[in-house]
Amino acid sequence: MPEDASDLARQDRDHHLHPFTDPRVLIEEGGPTVIVRGEGCTLWDEDGHAYLDALAGLWCVNVGYGRAELAEVAAGQMQRLAYYNTFFKTTSPPTAALAARLAALMPAGLSRVLFANSGSEALDSIVRLCRHFWGLEGKPDKWVMIGRDEGYHGSTLATVSLGGISGMRAQGRLPLPGFEQARAPYAFRYAPDADPAAFAEQAAGWIEAKILEVGADKVAGVVVEPVQGAGGVIIPPPGYLERVQEICRRHDVLFVLDEVVSGFGRLGAWSAAERFGLTPDFMALAKGLSSGYQPISAVMIGDRVARALIDKGGDLAHGFTYSGHPVAAAVALANLDIIARERLVERVRDDLEAYFAGALARLAEHPLVGEVRSIGLIGAVELVQQRVPRVAFDPVGVVAAVVRDQMQQRGVILRAVRDALVIAPPLVVTHAEIDRIVDTLAEVLELISHELGLVQEDRALAAATAGGRALEGLTCLVTGASRGIGAAVAERYAAEGARVVLAARRQDELDAVAARIRDAGGQAATLAIDFAAPDAVAGLADRIAGKLGRLDVLVANHGILGPLKPTAELDGGEFDRVVAVNLTAAYRLLHELDPLLRASPSGRVLVVSSGAAEGEHPAWSAYAASKAGLEALARAYAAETGDTGIRCNIVDPGEVRTAMRAAAFPGEDPERLADPAAVADVFVRLASPACRFTGARVPA
Repeated sequence: MPEDASDLARQDRDHHLHPFTDPRVLIEEGGPTVIVRGEGCTLWDEDGHAYLDALAGLWCVNVGYGRAELAEVAAGQMQRLAYYNTFFKTTSPPTAALAARLAALMPAGLSRVLFANSGSEALDSIVRLCRHFWGLEGKPDKWVMIGRDEGYHGSTLATVSLGGISGMRAQGRLPLPGFEQARAPYAFRYAPDADPAAFAEQAAGWIEAKILEVGADKVAGVVVEPVQGAGGVIIPPPGYLERVQEICRRHDVLFVLDEVVSGFGRLGAWSAAERFGLTPDFMALAKGLSSGYQPISAVMIGDRVARALIDKGGDLAHGFTYSGHPVAAAVALANLDIIARERLVERVRDDLEAYFAGALARLAEHPLVGEVRSIGLIGAVELVQQRVPRVAFDPVGVVAAVVRDQMQQRGVILRAVRDALVIAPPLVVTHAEIDRIVDTLAEVLELISHELGLVQEDRALAAATAGGRALEGLTCLVTGASRGIGAAVAERYAAEGARVVLAARRQDELDAVAARIRDAGGQAATLAIDFAAPDAVAGLADRIAGKLGRLDVLVANHGILGPLKPTAELDGGEFDRVVAVNLTAAYRLLHELDPLLRASPSGRVLVVSSGAAEGEHPAWSAYAASKAGLEALARAYAAETGDTGIRCNIVDPGEVRTAMRAAAFPGEDPERLADPAAVADVFVRLASPACRFTGARVPA
């Protein structure tokens, strides 16, 4: 773990198992980002970095962060009554008031409430109550629950079985018996060019076909999310939900809406049922019910089911210790007051929905964007490798995950689902913040487009250089060639047919590398040089031209680590020494050797950088600054020589077994690192006359 990781990050790494996270990757990355404060739509981590939260936590912080009145309500309720259960014919004032408020807010016919603590618990309760209802009705064989592909209803055994997320079902020997899935109304995947009305009928028909396949006399209920959030913001075509409800009614199957994400303003209405005129038998509510300020969820129960439970059910043998918790209920009531007082539902309906859709539409013609879609204040940007004809990325999910990470580095948090970027900011988001989300995404997509272009070009280069002797007849100067990456690259260049000049400070180490090259049948000369000396490279171009006649490839690999100290702890001499070797010497080399490189029909410059240039180790101030400056120098030189035959690119070798790496991470196991020879392929490709791109940063 990096030495600059905080105590909190280390404690978390050692003791906290995170949901939906690969623990090994989190440990290797140094632990989590520690979020310490929120205000409005903005979060801050422990280092003071700010993030625009474009996912409202987990679709839940509808009123935004930092609402002091919700904290005050919680504190006041804790002082009056911190806890009491609802099991034994008791309640508390906020619990009773919240039940009545929800019955008034939700569509007519949903007049009873069962409280729980999360969406998972609410949906798990619905599964049980559906089956219990049919048992009370004398139809115990009606017990099969139907969900949909890509559906997410929670993380309990029952709700994972009900959902259609394959990665979740793969863990824990799921699904349980009694659960089936129908196809989701995912037009982008199944019918991208279909008429919406025709697709609504077709997609609803998939649910009816599943009911008939199982047998209506065996199906207890159909559960749908009005918008499948964790499935990638799958928005059904107009008329679909109404048609599914009609199918359920006709086959005497309970119709269940999972409104954990869609409730409390997300769709510009208090519920999707309100927006679409639906009357479900059950409705699950959570997330926006308290805007995430307290864990609470609610099951709204339709009158038909409620009458059976009351008239025939006897004791309801179901509930949780914290069902209807008085503090959570009090906070939820205050949260609903804020939504109503600030007219956040109307704000989404009358303003933000259209503005959000218009902003996302600016991305619609980008070459990597297959579709943008939104409803209310929830949307997705679906990425594709190629628009026409449509080609998906393979493997799925890698590109979207890279975009997500690049967005977070730029201070915007969103979510990647397969290759869709999903966005659902708090309902208090401003137009300017929506623009920032979209503008940042546009910037990252441009970066990714460039990098994907490099990947495709690199594959072509790999094919072009695969036969060996790819550098036949070229003359290459490799600095820092006495050991590590420089030595490995020099030996590989010689094996590919190049004449190699090895440059470094120590003649004895250079002689050892040159001897290995000559023993293998290659050509090598040595140049003992101290790049920290201001006049070290003076006259070097004439010397190379006089002895070798030409120079085709320069690999600038020399460098020192220097003291790993923050800027305030460095003295000027330490900083100057690192910059002199890592940056200034590279400038002098380019300046001196530019005429020779321009005279070559395929001049190539490869600058070796590191992750520190992108801020991976901010406390390494001198090294990080010099490497960032080196990359800027390389890009400037690439731009200046773009209309010539010269191609200048940057290589980040990554985690390689070198003496410099060992000095930076003395406790690291070297066996987990790549051997320097393993990264030489990319240096061959970039040095090849076949290389056409320039100004790129290429990971080895």
